[in-house]
Amino acid sequence: MSRKLVLAVLPILAIIAIPLVLRRTEVEDRASSLQLVVVSPHNEAIRFEFEQAFRRHCAEALGLDVDIDWRAPGGTTEIVRFLESSYLAAFRLLWEADGKAWTNEVESACLNRRLRREDATDTAWAAREAFLTSQASVGIDVFFGGGQFDLGRLAEQGLLVPCGYRDRHPETLAGDTPILSQRLSGEIWYDPQDRYYGACLSSFGICSNLDSLADLGYDITQPASLPRQWRDLADPRLFGQVGAADPSKSGSINKCFEMILQQAMAAEVARRLPQGADQADPAALREAVAEGWAEALLLVRQIGGNARYFTMSASKVPVDVARGELAAGMCIDFYGTSQADWEREHVGRQTMLYVTPEGGSSLSVDPIGILRGAPHRDLAETFVDFVLSRPGQQLWNYRVGTPGGPVQYALRRLPVRRDLYTDADRAHMSEADARPFDLAGRFQYHPEWTGRYFDLIRVLIRVMVIDCHPELKEAWRAVVDAGGPAAAPEAMALLRELPFTYAEADAAAADIRLPRSRVARTRAWAEFFRDRYRRAAKAAGRP
Repeated sequence: MSRKLVLAVLPILAIIAIPLVLRRTEVEDRASSLQLVVVSPHNEAIRFEFEQAFRRHCAEALGLDVDIDWRAPGGTTEIVRFLESSYLAAFRLLWEADGKAWTNEVESACLNRRLRREDATDTAWAAREAFLTSQASVGIDVFFGGGQFDLGRLAEQGLLVPCGYRDRHPETLAGDTPILSQRLSGEIWYDPQDRYYGACLSSFGICSNLDSLADLGYDITQPASLPRQWRDLADPRLFGQVGAADPSKSGSINKCFEMILQQAMAAEVARRLPQGADQADPAALREAVAEGWAEALLLVRQIGGNARYFTMSASKVPVDVARGELAAGMCIDFYGTSQADWEREHVGRQTMLYVTPEGGSSLSVDPIGILRGAPHRDLAETFVDFVLSRPGQQLWNYRVGTPGGPVQYALRRLPVRRDLYTDADRAHMSEADARPFDLAGRFQYHPEWTGRYFDLIRVLIRVMVIDCHPELKEAWRAVVDAGGPAAAPEAMALLRELPFTYAEADAAAADIRLPRSRVARTRAWAEFFRDRYRRAAKAAGRP
């Protein structure tokens, strides 16, 4: 080999060799280990801590060598779509293997959670029953994380199956104040049919940068003057200074927007019906709820008018607030508190604040469940049991290095087990003063008001605020320049208009379930909102 050729080849050999030389030698080929496949929207810190703790548990308590194969194709919404399409493909193979024809009717029926025997054709019902009794598998064992709405839908579709936890651990579900509550303040915390269980708690709130607020004229020495309620994010001083995530990409953020709707509806009911919703005339109650719906969606547009962006990543908002790129934003509690604490530690003073709006957020859960056809069913059950056990629950809020706590990352989530809030536990917790069950008692979630519209809400907000954001910002800027909402009543009336009423929401929700009608509906909505925003801008004085 010539010297020139050697010199030419050496750089290539170096590129190949360097990764081999620098590879982590502690990583072994553990071909004999058991494998658990978990799909999850949880961040890397959560995945790392639960994998390390679960491996230790299996090795010490069960004598098993276990690995977790994490699948993270995106947020909860993306995971749900991935699972639905994957199960359709898996079931189609089983269906056609029996010599049956795969038709549009079969495809529409097999995952249809709303299909009822009395309304279905024989073919459709046969497909639905065949799926619910099948061992269709996508090679994944566990869904860990995501919101209750999305996992509840997967359970009703048949993608999640009973995991046997209630039979193995009935003591955690028994009594007047059980360790694991099934419902609290209207929210479902675990499925009574044993298909998923809340693993940790979430609420929603506002994060803000104190320095940025001071620059905008806020008196940061007066906590009551800072953004503490959802309506405060519509303050004209915050134009271009608010951040939020895209609810069509994040189930958690869509839940946050649902909280805005719920609070406005409850406020309108309380204003109109002092005797209480339970005692109210049904027609009067419907009218109050409908008015609250309209008021909340106007507020969402005002907040959207102030928004600089709508990100695909819910964790980006508190980071940008901490950096001072935004003055305020909507976020999940643990993102806000973690970022605020990190800033305090590294800056040496409080520069960031997180608050849960009083009466403006329920306490919901991020569940865990076992998927149909789980290839490692026994290990999946063991993982569910561990996540819901005291050692698993301690990982959520114990400080790094405390006995039974995480080894590298403080997760700062709140455990769902009621017995994790003793004085002994609080001594090890990051959020030692957390009173989640008190918080839950201050908010009553009414699923009958918005629960069946969860998908509708995310699509409507995407079209109304995100797809039409340039026109919305222009209209809102015109209102702000005119002196605010009170000075521009004609513009605000146009901003308040909706393409359908609350009474028509059922029909709208049904339309967006079907691809063809969904496209037609959303296109018409976009045209409607752009027209109203342009007219509102002119009404507020924009040439």
